[in-house]
Amino acid sequence: MRAVWLRVRAGLRQDWRSPLVLALITGLMGSLVLVSLAGARRTDTAVPRFLAWSGPTEGQVAGVPFATLGRLRRLPGVAYSERGAFMLMAASPAGRPADARPGQVTTWALIDTPPQARAIIVAGRRPNPARPGEVMINEAAARVLGAHVGSVIQLRGFRPSQVMAVLNNQALHPTVTLPDVRVVTIIRTPTDLANSGAPSDVIFTGTGSLFLTAAFYHRYAGSVGNMAGLSFHLRRGLAGLPAFRAEVNRLTGGRAQFEMGSDDAIAAAAVQRGTGLQALALLLFGIIVALAMLVIVGQSVARLAHITSDDFPVLRALGSSRGQLIAVALAPGALIAAAGMVLAIPAAYVLSVFTPVGLARRAEISPGFSFDTSILLGGAILLTLLLTARAALAAQRAAWRQADPTAGSRGRGSRLARWLARRGFPSPAVTGVRLAFEPGSDRSPVPVRSAVLGTALALAAVVAALVFGASLAHVIGDPRLAGWNWDVAVGNPHSGDTSAETIPKLRADASLAGFTATALGYGIIGGQDVPVVGIQTLRGHVAPPLLAGRLPHGPREIALSGGELRALHRSVGGLVSARTNRGVVPLRITGQVVLSPEITNEQVRLGSGGVMTLAGAGLLSRTPLPVNVYLVRLRHPGDAAAIARLKQEFPGVVLPAVPPPEVREVKGVNGLPLVLAFVLTLLAVGTIAQTLVTSVRRRRRDLAILKAVGFVGRQVRASVAWQATAIAGTGLLVGLPLGVAAGRWAWTLLAQGFAIQPVAVLSPELLLAVPAVLLLANAVAAIPARTAARTRAAVVLRTE
Repeated sequence: MRAVWLRVRAGLRQDWRSPLVLALITGLMGSLVLVSLAGARRTDTAVPRFLAWSGPTEGQVAGVPFATLGRLRRLPGVAYSERGAFMLMAASPAGRPADARPGQVTTWALIDTPPQARAIIVAGRRPNPARPGEVMINEAAARVLGAHVGSVIQLRGFRPSQVMAVLNNQALHPTVTLPDVRVVTIIRTPTDLANSGAPSDVIFTGTGSLFLTAAFYHRYAGSVGNMAGLSFHLRRGLAGLPAFRAEVNRLTGGRAQFEMGSDDAIAAAAVQRGTGLQALALLLFGIIVALAMLVIVGQSVARLAHITSDDFPVLRALGSSRGQLIAVALAPGALIAAAGMVLAIPAAYVLSVFTPVGLARRAEISPGFSFDTSILLGGAILLTLLLTARAALAAQRAAWRQADPTAGSRGRGSRLARWLARRGFPSPAVTGVRLAFEPGSDRSPVPVRSAVLGTALALAAVVAALVFGASLAHVIGDPRLAGWNWDVAVGNPHSGDTSAETIPKLRADASLAGFTATALGYGIIGGQDVPVVGIQTLRGHVAPPLLAGRLPHGPREIALSGGELRALHRSVGGLVSARTNRGVVPLRITGQVVLSPEITNEQVRLGSGGVMTLAGAGLLSRTPLPVNVYLVRLRHPGDAAAIARLKQEFPGVVLPAVPPPEVREVKGVNGLPLVLAFVLTLLAVGTIAQTLVTSVRRRRRDLAILKAVGFVGRQVRASVAWQATAIAGTGLLVGLPLGVAAGRWAWTLLAQGFAIQPVAVLSPELLLAVPAVLLLANAVAAIPARTAARTRAAVVLRTE
């Protein structure tokens, strides 16, 4: 192996620039791959880690005396618990009238807080439990109140005798005057991750929370209505619940009220669906970059193997075996792969500061740098092995070509070059096309086919990324595609039936072009529990958009979303059984509908649920359905005055177009297609540049002959420019249609997964790719062209 090492060392001394550049490119691309894979895992686990770190609970106990809650905390099955109280108060910025509307900012008192109950501190410091004037608020409350650290909050309380009246939504005003408090902390909990894009003036989205201290509770609990409770986490989890419940009932005489689950766990489960999608997008980004690296960097490594094979005849004559020749050709590629990955690991660690992405970034409990050992080290080793295997394949081919010296010169030449010659095109154009598509007749020909293929694939990936990104931006900007086919929704989906009060007011509003009443229910359809929205058009035609068929007209018809159709294995026009108040009846599936989750406050996921008439939905429900949300279309879309009147008439329940969670979460990674397009564009340009440099080096004899027969420097430069244009043009001819088809396919696949309208957007800017790529190719050809023009014909031909 000493002979092999001596040859490799001599080759590196002779030309160290190309391996160094390739190692840097490999390190850059490898770092993008590694940070994408590690970032995908970090993104996918951010919310579960946040939930586990914040001290999850299995449930709450309420309805028992405050002193008894202290005894429940000390039961042997309890790992940790938190005593708190729901305080019936209205909070508003100091100097403004107290806002008595329930649901916007909920006030809580934290009486006993265990160390496990943690939250991300966005600003400020934790309040001192012994100071009644310090409070902590979450981000939603900060938006609603317009508060920050140091803001003064005015509190007004309801009397203890008013507790049941307030809980029954009676219109009462708080009359208990309390001292103002100061915000010292803004926190983020798992609950704050949900409804992050909701408007602050809508009472049922993104409820804000204000947390009072234990000192405040002990001082004012007797004068303000409140309900104390205990949140618990058991040592054995849910397995210990029966024993814990039995002990609680023994101590309270069976009067305790249990509420299982927690808002944090419910919110985390909902958010995890979106962050999982963001992680998948990051994973796909890393895989695509890895494939591009294996194709493009692999081609460059193969070119080095072919260049190294120039000395094979001499080495063979000196007694080198076939294995030693393969090792000589393999060594540069293996060294480049190893050096590139050595550079990629620290670079990926530095880039990890930009992960996780999207919504998961708000849930990250340890922001900053992260070293994922298994992915960074394991991924680097795997990429090194793959690139080395590519170099080994090229080394074997080089050794085989040495055994058959005529293998590289058996081509018939470029048909396009012959066609141009017959049509009388200038000599530089014909020569440039020959240089682009003919490997040459030297003993070590130029691998032009792999260069053209790599350029075409890179450009196809660029176009696909641009098509996908434009389609993604379109669905984010057009709420109709995700089911929002009206201007605003009026009403609270958690309230009782409001039709008697709301419908007359809407009928009297002349600025409305139409409105539809809705009610949310659930039914057993096809053996599955399916959320169903009952609708009744009252003016005009305002309804969720359809992808196929029509809306139901009668009580035994239903339009289902794409997700439900897949789950039930049904199609439009078919029948599905449903359990109603009158027994099991067949329902005709009249269409495929896109139902916006926002009209149900995200109780229905995008791509799920169904639509029926109000009468039909009522048949599926065991209890009467409350009609409480109205889909409103204005005569003049975006009429600010009309929307302001609606907000004044229906305070706190006028919801504008809000993207559903799935679209909001995809929005968090909508920049990835552009980043991918930029990276792949650089790779395509790098492929062209590497091909031109290699071609100029390997075609020194051809260039010398051209200069000997009369080519001047300007014509040689033009030939190299035509070579670059031919390679880029062929890449565009293949890459544009292939990229458009791939981008449309990828977007259609994602849209069908969401069960939304699969509208792929072909931006007119794609046509700019043609001149842009050609100009860029000619720009990178300038340096190789200048080098070719300086070829000294006499010196080169003398050495042949």
